[in-house]
Amino acid sequence: NGSVVAASLAEYSYLNNETQIQFVNTELEGVLTDILNNTSNLNKISQAFDNRSVNLKEITFLSPEVNNITDLKPYVDCTQFANYTAVISNGQWQCAGHCKTHPNYCNHHGECLNEIQKGPICRCYESSLQQFYGPQCEFFRRGPAFYGALFGSLAAVFLLLIGIIIAVYAKKKYTGIWKRSNSFNRRLSILEDDFFDFTNSAYHNLGMKDPYLSETYRPHLGNVDTQVQVTTDDPEVLDINP
Repeated sequence: NGSVVAASLAEYSYLNNETQIQFVNTELEGVLTDILNNTSNLNKISQAFDNRSVNLKEITFLSPEVNNITDLKPYVDCTQFANYTAVISNGQWQCAGHCKTHPNYCNHHGECLNEIQKGPICRCYESSLQQFYGPQCEFFRRGPAFYGALFGSLAAVFLLLIGIIIAVYAKKKYTGIWKRSNSFNRRLSILEDDFFDFTNSAYHNLGMKDPYLSETYRPHLGNVDTQVQVTTDDPEVLDINP
């Protein structure tokens, strides 16, 4: 006979989320109070007790053991993964691999892969020009295409130098021939001026028609000394073509 007082204990498991932790610590008490004071909800409880009258006496919350996300660290276990550590990402705890916690593990010369059982593995970058190798891609060597390009460039430069040398040699040789040709032409010009100009030759004195003039020279015979004996040789023609 009389009233029956029932004490109930509720335990809440914190979610791995900063937003949920703050909800439990600051808002859950008010939300539960509103739910249990709702007439509809109390009627459902009354039906469970043979339609007896039911009312809410009080709700008491204990002090929270977890104030923020960092207080959950002792409950995060990443030991089942090789070289994984617990880190907070996007407001929650995560087991992060070595590649994420150490971005420079492969020296930025390869792709870092997290093997759950073995730990981090580096997949080094390779190309025809350069290649990285080693456990952490710490070593470097030139690729075959680099040496091909190098020796090809050296061969091209060598051929260019040969071409320049040949061009310079040919130019000097041609210049020497041209100078000799000009010198020969000048000698021919001197011969023409000195030996083939008959404008003041004996043709005038002999009264003959000069083949290099357009008119005939007529001598004054009255001025000729008839007592002087004159002899002349036949003119010689030089052969300028050897």
